[in-house]
Amino acid sequence: MKKSFIQSLLVLVFFPCFMYTQTPVLVKNIHPTGGAEPEELTDWNGVLLFRANDLAHGYELWRSDGSTEGTQMVLDINPDGSSDPSWLTPAGPGLFFMANDGNAGNEIWITDGTDEGTYLVSDIHPEGSSDPEYLIWMGGMLYFAANDGQNGIELWTSDGTLSGTGMVLDILPGGGSAPRFLTEYNGMLYFSAEDVSHGRELWRSDGTSEGTQMVADINPAGSSEPQQLTVSGDFLYFQAKTAPGAGIELWKSDGTAEGTQLVKDINPNGNSDPQELTDVEGTLFFNATDGVSGVELWKSDGTETGTVMVRNINEAIGSNPEHLTAFNGTLFFSATDGLTGHELWKSDGTEAGTVLVKDINPQGSSNSAPNYLTGFNDRLFFQSTDGPHGKELWMTDGTTQGTLMVADINPVGSCDPSFLTVSNDILFFQANDGVTGHELWKLDVFTGVFSFADNEPLTLYPNPVSDKLVAKNKTYFGEIMQVKIFDAMGRMVLAKEIIPTGGEFWAEFDVAGFPSGVYSFVLVNEKGAVTGKKFIKH
Repeated sequence: MKKSFIQSLLVLVFFPCFMYTQTPVLVKNIHPTGGAEPEELTDWNGVLLFRANDLAHGYELWRSDGSTEGTQMVLDINPDGSSDPSWLTPAGPGLFFMANDGNAGNEIWITDGTDEGTYLVSDIHPEGSSDPEYLIWMGGMLYFAANDGQNGIELWTSDGTLSGTGMVLDILPGGGSAPRFLTEYNGMLYFSAEDVSHGRELWRSDGTSEGTQMVADINPAGSSEPQQLTVSGDFLYFQAKTAPGAGIELWKSDGTAEGTQLVKDINPNGNSDPQELTDVEGTLFFNATDGVSGVELWKSDGTETGTVMVRNINEAIGSNPEHLTAFNGTLFFSATDGLTGHELWKSDGTEAGTVLVKDINPQGSSNSAPNYLTGFNDRLFFQSTDGPHGKELWMTDGTTQGTLMVADINPVGSCDPSFLTVSNDILFFQANDGVTGHELWKLDVFTGVFSFADNEPLTLYPNPVSDKLVAKNKTYFGEIMQVKIFDAMGRMVLAKEIIPTGGEFWAEFDVAGFPSGVYSFVLVNEKGAVTGKKFIKH
């Protein structure tokens, strides 16, 4: 058995080809003359569902498995125009969404990804549109806000059938309570709603009329206007205001009136206005201002003493952290320290561990403007610009050297990658290559096989290796080199950017933590020239 395994490794090492992470490719030119503008990209059971416009049918519901043939319109819901599907929400029986078939108005629909399995659930407002919004699947039921034309906008629920769709409670008779920010916490639905006696406050529901009630009257003199409902650790956090003229601050709730409390008055003289509440393994991160330091990164464990500014990144005017995203136990975000523009930062929750990942656009205070941060295949992918290349697809492993542009999709401008979504081990996104317009693109784990000759000038030693791998290349490319290492399954396990300083490429890599097996070491220069070799990790 051992001899057979070693023989297999040797075959792989000396076989002159290797798997290589895919270059982004156009999935399908859906709108051949102007761009389909795919949006609301959503995964349901390994199938990507989204809205797009193919010119002939307007904006309708589409699906994709990542292939050209498997990318097709699900159903022409509105034959006379666009059904404009939105609020795409994965659920047990299918994907719920709002659409307009031209007859019933904007109503709740469901699909299993087939034309036969796509249908109107209920015409809630027979004389117009119920305009369902804030859809959330919880406990085997869909909850949403809708208007039946008689009771105003109220809380509704559905199991995907006509008979199983109904209003939960008429919270504000005659006017509509307009439920917002529907969020699951401890098996219950929490939301913001308004009744005739208390204004807009925090409510909860178990799906029954009896179990739908206000949690607490936070602002007895008016409305507390709870927003940004976010679960972190043992609590539901949100922003709210306590009285007319009082500031907007961070609150928490355990679902009871007594357990609904102000966490901390961060800005005693005004609004701290906590935004972008984000959970990272039980710690709540958000941006806020204390009235002195500007808008900075904060964190909270639910206590007053444990609610602190993480780091005063820009002491002059505030770093304005945005696009807060949890990835592999670390918070990534965009911020400016006053020296660079808005760049990619990361934080482990400590001042020392809150650092600039890379000044992607180093031209003075220009912004690289990271956006659409999305984890995929042990890397964080995002939209960014280094200046010369416009807004393109980038990736990072959290290190400066491992922060790289994936591809220059639009060589003459910006491809504007957006709506990054993972489905069936494929990263999908909208992009514009400058030729087809905004269409559906993908990045696979694999692209296929690249070949190289055994006499390539690349040298790897020791091979096999236990801890430190040294790479040398006799040919000096004279430009920035991308180093990528892939395991036997084609998964990228390391990515770095290196600038050679002498007449040859030389670098050392710590592979001690790699599992035993065969790996491919790849060098790519700025022109896309590829050289590589395999090595064995003991």
